[in-house]
Amino acid sequence: MKIVTITNQKGGVGKTTTASSLFAGLHKMGKKTLAIDMDSQCNLSYCFKADTSKPSIINVFRGEVSLKDAMQHTEAGDFVQSDKNLDNVMTELSALDKVYKLSKVLKEVKDQYDYVIIDTPPALSPLTINALVASNAVIIPVQADSFSMQGAEALAETIKGIREVNESLEMSGILIVRYKGRAGLAQHMNKKFEDFAKIFETKVFDTKIRDAIAIQESQLARTNIFDYDSNCNVALDYANFVKEFING
Repeated sequence: MKIVTITNQKGGVGKTTTASSLFAGLHKMGKKTLAIDMDSQCNLSYCFKADTSKPSIINVFRGEVSLKDAMQHTEAGDFVQSDKNLDNVMTELSALDKVYKLSKVLKEVKDQYDYVIIDTPPALSPLTINALVASNAVIIPVQADSFSMQGAEALAETIKGIREVNESLEMSGILIVRYKGRAGLAQHMNKKFEDFAKIFETKVFDTKIRDAIAIQESQLARTNIFDYDSNCNVALDYANFVKEFING
């Protein structure tokens, strides 16, 4: 079971859209998928029309329900919703569980899924640490700007530290989103990210996710980009990214 965290300490870089697209794209390729929303903003939960009357990851962390009992079944795969109070529940956990709780929880389903996709908050919070410690892969979505570069650099340093307790964690790559290929800045930043990737022994995915209004429209429709319009440019980009990710 490959556990993949999608994260960047900078907000607004397409993190949740990437998590949603990877989750749905893998499922459409016949993979058994589970998504967990670990962001108290609940954007991924909103996208998948989560039933808020049902248990969330909070209830799992508190030991009130099992992970299986918190799952909601969608056309894109199985899903566990977040809660706006998720940050608060981390203060209730023991020192060990502040780091390892999600790792413990996922043992319940370790033989049932090909991929677990985890969406995280746009900050280096205990929730993000929990996700990274539980994962064996991390994808960093970025925009072609210097602020995204700063966020990626800070995150990469954090990942180095987390590898001391989770040696299996690898940086699968940097995914450039909202890409405008003809813009001089985009091309300049692409070279910067390539240099950065070499330093941290990872790569920039060949696939670039083009800027498109269809992303915002799919969010309004509360669905993933493939179910919204599988033939639009950005859906084709994400489909190519999913294939590239699977092929390593």
